[in-house]
Amino acid sequence: MARILVVDDEAMVRTMLREVAVGMGHEALTAATLEEGLRLAVSDEPDVVYLDVLLPDGNGLAHVTSFGRLPCAPEIIVVTGFGDADGAETALRHGVWEYLQKPLRVQDITLSLTRVLAYRGGRSRRGANGGNGGAAHGMPDGGDVRATAAPAVPPAPALYREGIVGSSPALVAALDLLAEAAASSVNVLVLGETGTGKELFARAVHRNSVRAAGPFVTLDCASLTENLVESQLFGHVRGAFTGADRSREGLLRLAHGGTLFLDEIGDLPLSIQGAFLRALELRRFRPVGASKEVESDFRLVAATNKDLHEMVRLDMFRSDLLYRLRGLTITLPPLRERTEDAPDLCRWAADRFCERHGLPPKHPAEDFLETVASYPWPGNVRELVHAVERACAAARDEPTLYARQLPTEIRVRVARDRMDGHGAATPLRQPGPLPQAPTAMGGDARPQAARAAAGGTVMARSIPAARDAWGAHGISGASAPSVPPGAPGAPNPAASTFTGFAPDAGPPTLRAHKAEAERAYVAHMLAHCRGDIREAARLADVSRGHFYELLKKHGFGKAD
Repeated sequence: MARILVVDDEAMVRTMLREVAVGMGHEALTAATLEEGLRLAVSDEPDVVYLDVLLPDGNGLAHVTSFGRLPCAPEIIVVTGFGDADGAETALRHGVWEYLQKPLRVQDITLSLTRVLAYRGGRSRRGANGGNGGAAHGMPDGGDVRATAAPAVPPAPALYREGIVGSSPALVAALDLLAEAAASSVNVLVLGETGTGKELFARAVHRNSVRAAGPFVTLDCASLTENLVESQLFGHVRGAFTGADRSREGLLRLAHGGTLFLDEIGDLPLSIQGAFLRALELRRFRPVGASKEVESDFRLVAATNKDLHEMVRLDMFRSDLLYRLRGLTITLPPLRERTEDAPDLCRWAADRFCERHGLPPKHPAEDFLETVASYPWPGNVRELVHAVERACAAARDEPTLYARQLPTEIRVRVARDRMDGHGAATPLRQPGPLPQAPTAMGGDARPQAARAAAGGTVMARSIPAARDAWGAHGISGASAPSVPPGAPGAPNPAASTFTGFAPDAGPPTLRAHKAEAERAYVAHMLAHCRGDIREAARLADVSRGHFYELLKKHGFGKAD
């Protein structure tokens, strides 16, 4: 008998999964929230967790690692009403057993549960026999999954991170793959946007492997010239070409006994890819001008920010080389998908900079971290580290880092995003009269431009002439000028309320109006994209996880 935990906020789904599990002779526990589910997982040690994606207190996908890293190491099956191909990929890359889409069928539940328990039981038996398994419970001869405990397995050695900072689920999933890569000898392909830390991961794979004592040889393929690439990779003998006044070993030979890291492998010239593929398969190659082949025992780690599959489709990259490269693929998350790591990254970067330059330690203030959290970081961790170093240099001997010390372009982008996203998300088509300017006694004496940057009315930003006059009169305390009847944005005498506000009721609070505008926007995006969550999130310029949270927040029901 196994123990099954169901974490889903839909009572009907919880009941269905529980009844199927009990009918198969297993024990079943249910929870309606992530918090309750994690509490039960800690106390009751389930073998399998059915985990919903959209839950009242968070996104299930973001907490897969939280369940998977528990001492009982349960297998996880994700269930969702908002299924898409990208969601399935994300779940599987985070180590889940299966990704099921609602509505669930009894046969699907039965089949998934039978298979996952057979896998878990087999893994436990291998662990008990000294194999590579590591499950917490055995299942001898198809019996009780929880009956026989495997002997204690010594803990794995601590992973040397090589400067990789953070503990977010997305990063932890990548680190798990790093540990898997380090424990094997397969070729590794590291994928990620610019600045996500691909070389750090490559070095960490080497540092944590049995080749750690050997050389780590790096080649930036983007800097190669096509006429010299063969010589750089394979080496050459004296007289092989004009200027070859002495023999020289290539990088493949220099990496003997260690790791060869090819950065930006997508830029490797197509003309050399065939020869490199042969060297990769045979670990033998012929230097330029040589008559004999030489051997090299190297391990390959490659990295790129390009879509190699698309390059294969366009005949810009060899498909057979791609298949050989991706023995194990590690996809690094961009910083915008691991924002919870930003504070730790800021502190790490500040500590490193201060230590290098003999400055007193510094810590980021609240407004510094708020600005960091609001910026999208297109340059990822590299851009963040440079920004923190810039702030440390500006702070000099001060112990605190403030947002004011961040690069101006970052603060400008954050200010503009706040204005565009929160100042007036929904234009008011029938505005009321212009408000009166503040008096000299209680007015705002800041220059007009400063007040506009801090946030003004939709009307003031829509009518430049009226806005400028407001700035001129606001300082002296005079009344705001009137707008000529019929002018764009002039008040409509027949309309005393804003569009969408009930005539017989007062206007809603700003918070309520923003929430309603946000809900209307989400509904419009769903309709516009015909329910395609990925496309809606792309057009809205938010992550899919954020868009899922908006769906949950505004009560858009799950697919039945």
